[in-house]
Amino acid sequence: MEIFKYLQFINEKINNDRIPTHDECVNMCSVDGSPFYESKFIIDGYKISAFNYRLAKSEDFLTSKSREMRGICFIFNTNGSLFRRYILLEKFFNLNQVPGSMYSDVKDLTIKSISNKEDGSISSFLLMPNGKVIGKSKMGFDNDQAKAINRIYKTNPDIKKFVDWSLSEDYVAIFEYVSPNNRIVLRYDKEELVLLRLRDNKTGEHLNIKDYLDKIGSIRIAPFEDENSLDELIKKSESETGREGWVVTFENGQMIKIKTSEYMALHGLLTTDIYRENTIIKLILDDKIDDILGQIPEEEVEAHDRINRIISIVKKVLNEKVIEIQKAYDFFINTCGGDKKEYALKYRKSDPNFGYVMALYKGVYLKSLTDEEISEIYTDYSNYEISVNKCEIHELAKSWIREKTKRLNIARDWLKIKDPTLFFSEPDEENDDN
Repeated sequence: MEIFKYLQFINEKINNDRIPTHDECVNMCSVDGSPFYESKFIIDGYKISAFNYRLAKSEDFLTSKSREMRGICFIFNTNGSLFRRYILLEKFFNLNQVPGSMYSDVKDLTIKSISNKEDGSISSFLLMPNGKVIGKSKMGFDNDQAKAINRIYKTNPDIKKFVDWSLSEDYVAIFEYVSPNNRIVLRYDKEELVLLRLRDNKTGEHLNIKDYLDKIGSIRIAPFEDENSLDELIKKSESETGREGWVVTFENGQMIKIKTSEYMALHGLLTTDIYRENTIIKLILDDKIDDILGQIPEEEVEAHDRINRIISIVKKVLNEKVIEIQKAYDFFINTCGGDKKEYALKYRKSDPNFGYVMALYKGVYLKSLTDEEISEIYTDYSNYEISVNKCEIHELAKSWIREKTKRLNIARDWLKIKDPTLFFSEPDEENDDN
């Protein structure tokens, strides 16, 4: 019995080592050029820290801890101590996207399960120190998706019962929020939460949903298709319609995504774009480049290398521009005292970041508005969210890069300055200025 308890302790220790602490998450964010960032919230007087990433490269996810930086969340008691940490769905890759997810890497692995890839917004629920249950989208707690998630929890008895049970067991139920009003590419006829995964919040282990059907009730589960082989799925992806794709889980715990050709075409994500650098940069900034990399055959090493080099350039320049805008904003606040009139008279023409500084200042103002003030200015809360997002410093830096690279030839000139060794194909004569 003592040996069993010891082995159980060791197993839990190993599993816990895959999930970062709050300090480790903060440290990963603080590294120069880090793709990871922290978002802070206060709900019912409790501080919440949520972590995510932007413009990350495959090498940013070499460890299990870094792969958990996709929505991991920490809730603190009013005295500052940690109440609870909640994981989400760890980062995993498309087939043929990165080393480790290449066909040659996974073709001989034994498949454990195959589930449908839903086309909506990932969602989960957290238990607060005051006993309140709140819903969370990947991006936060106060957007339209989060409001819909909370509404479903309050109005759907099976969802509420299952979520309450999972939280009591310290499991994380991971859903996809789908709705006719939350359309990404595929159309859904009704609003609902589709159950994707169930994870042990302590260890990160993925639990077998089929073992908990008595708890799930009428909740829709992302369909499983265990009878297909990897080669069969790849073949199906070329002709299947009305589906985003599949998530394949292997016996060793690794997961990969396979998306259908129809979905990629509908999403405007086509491999012809790998020869148009302005489009590649746009896809990087829009966080869609993963799907392009997943379409490029493994043997096209040069194409993978070229796109990854462009990702590195864009990421580096974006971080530099963020720092530049922040310095200009700090100057406006600390030296000009936040006086817009004085700053405009002296620096409107001389400071290339003047417009971005004013946008940041507007963002601070928008975030200070009360719900009543927001409703007086905006007819739809989503429009308010769009306005706030446009004023975020990374979005401002992205808009600067987009302007610098919006056409093929100027995008190539821009990249050539950053990396003279980059090789470009001949432009399409009919569309070389698109």
